[in-house]
Order: sequence, then C-alpha cells, then structure tokens
Amino acid sequence: NTTNLLHLLSHKNCNIMAVVSDDNIEKTVPDEPRPAVYRFVQEALDALIVKHNSKIGEKDDGNLTGDLNKRCNQLNSAKYLGTMEHSYEEMAPRLAYLLLHFTQHTYLVNSILSDAYAACTNLQSRTTVFNELMRSIDWGRISIFSFGGGPAADVVGVLMWLHRFGFQTKVQAAMADTCKQWEATTNSVFKMMQFESEDDNAKPTPQQKYTHNLWKRLDGGIKYFNSSLKSPTSLFKSGSKEMIAIGQADIITLPFALSSVADAPETSNALQGMLNAVKPGALLVYVDHTEGGQTELINNLAYWCGMRRIYFMKEMNYTMPKYEEADILENYAKDLDDPVPRESKVTAIVYKKPSGYSYDRRMKMSRREQNNIKQAQIRLKKSNPDFKLFRPSFY
Repeated sequence: NTTNLLHLLSHKNCNIMAVVSDDNIEKTVPDEPRPAVYRFVQEALDALIVKHNSKIGEKDDGNLTGDLNKRCNQLNSAKYLGTMEHSYEEMAPRLAYLLLHFTQHTYLVNSILSDAYAACTNLQSRTTVFNELMRSIDWGRISIFSFGGGPAADVVGVLMWLHRFGFQTKVQAAMADTCKQWEATTNSVFKMMQFESEDDNAKPTPQQKYTHNLWKRLDGGIKYFNSSLKSPTSLFKSGSKEMIAIGQADIITLPFALSSVADAPETSNALQGMLNAVKPGALLVYVDHTEGGQTELINNLAYWCGMRRIYFMKEMNYTMPKYEEADILENYAKDLDDPVPRESKVTAIVYKKPSGYSYDRRMKMSRREQNNIKQAQIRLKKSNPDFKLFRPSFY
C-alpha cells in the first residue's frame, strides 16, 4: 500500500518544506519564499521613484538613482545618528534611509519587544510585567507614539511583534519628526502594504498577505506631528496635540532619536516633559547606539520621572535573519561603495511607568504566544548566563 506522509518543518531561519514519501521514493518540494521586509522595501523604492518622476515629468530616473547612491554612501560611511541628524527634505535622502535602515529598524524593535516580553513573563503563573498592555490588547485596541522614527519603521516593528505572537488588536499610531516630508513618504509606503490589483482573479503572494495583515492592524493610518527635541516649545504646552498623543499611548518608541541631540541643553527639559506625560502602565522602548551620553541621559530622566527599567541590554548584537537575503536589494545596492548593513550593535532598554494594577493571571494565552515566549527565554538564557525569569513576588 502507498503511504503519503506530509511533514511541515518550520524554523526561524529556514523555509517551510513539504516532504512526500511514496514507498522508496522521496520528493522534497520547496514552499513559497518566506515573506521578507527587503522584498517589500524593493517594491516600495520602485513605486516611489516612479511616482516621483511622474510628478516632475522625467522619463529617466538616472539623476535620482545617482543621487540615491551618493546619499547611501554618505550614510554608510559615517556613523548613523537617526533621522534628526541629517536633512531629509529631498527625496533621495529619504529613499537612502529606506534602503539602508528601514528593514533593520523593524527587526530591532520586533526583537526588543519579543525578548522583553519573554523576560518579563512567567509562564508557570501566567503573569507578566506587561499586564496593562496585555489588558489593552485583550480589549482590542492599543496606541503607539514614535518620536524621531522617520518613515515609521518602529511602528512596523511593533506590528510585526503583534503578528508574531498572534495578538489580535487594532493599533492607533502617531509620530513626531523634524522633517515634514516624511509624512507623504510614509503614507505612500503604508499604502503599498495594501493588496490592490486591477485583476479581480489575482491571488496575493505570501509577501503581499504578510504586509496586508500588518496593515490591517492599523486603525486610521499614522498621525504625524512636526516636532523636534531641539525646538521643544510645543512639547511644553499643556494640552498640546503631541502631549495628548503621548499621554494616550501604550507604547512610546525612541528609535535613535537622542544620538544627535543628547548634548543640547534644551533636550533634557523636552524629554522630561515627554516622560512626565506618559500614562501609568505604558512602556517606553529606547534603542540607540552604544557610544555617547544619550543612554545615561535617558536613564537619569526616566528615574526622576518615576519610570522603572524592566529590560536592559547594554550591548545588543543583532544580525538580520537569513531569509532576508541581501540579493533581494541587488538592483539598488550593487552600485554602493559598501553593502547594506546587516549587523548592528545597540543599547536597548524598555521602561515602564508603574501603576496600581496587580499582576493578575492571564486567562487568554494561545499556544502560539506560549511557544514564542519559550523560544525567546531559551535564547536569552544561552546568550545571558545571568538571565533570571520574572517572579511576581520579587518584583
């Protein structure tokens, strides 16, 4: 008798394979390529360049491509200091940022939240330091505020984290940046995450399904504010739109936002005003370079503003997943002096504003969520021998 066996083998760094056995004959059939953010970035760059050239009436994108390569080489050769260090009013620098840093920043935020949630969760008692955030997720809606995130790569990172753990919730997102032009570029990028086709019979690829599932979590797009820590006038105003958005947020992100402004005297006052506005139970996700005084600054201000550090990695070494193949971006990266960065060394910290809620037992914890927590805890124990799991009675 013929027996057919179908095994689905899944791993973080390999594609899914279907193995079919028929007596003495075994065939291995590869599945569709795993969705990669690089592939989405390539499609976004193609569409943005076409859209840019159609507005200015150019048929050849040679000038823009040449300027893009020049900007990429500038950002690659110098230490990257976030969106507030360079000018992004022109199109070429924004495209260079998308090519060099967008994918890496999405995975950084996704990885930091995954590890922090695993480190702060006790599977045995089903309690977590993220209890207020989990309560909002169970209610079906959370709010995110990003400061200095440029094209909202950190927002995509949060969406990837929610998708990774199977959290079904709507997300309201707002962000502030010094460059007004990021708003139009970001709206165009997020519009591409929707699956739209002129052919009614067209079926979405795994890549399009993945990005569309991320986009469906957004409720109303992303609200933009033109603000800067160097000119913090609006941040000090009671009842300003920025302060209201910060006060409503469940997750606030600071992705490489302090590197270029940590030494400015007005930065401390602006940050203190922002941290004071954070609501009880909310999380602050900080990621920046290991060098410089920005980490000491945020640690001191967070302490004085009553926030508690719940996750801390002084030197976090991160490498892009293998399925994010560098060849995907070959059309844009082949003429660069240096390859697109795939490794990063950063400082990652997650703070929480304490609240009066107790660490109640979570009744809704899917198998997918539990497996992701276990995998992250095993990985943390291997890389950090002194790692200790969260214990409610000792926190």
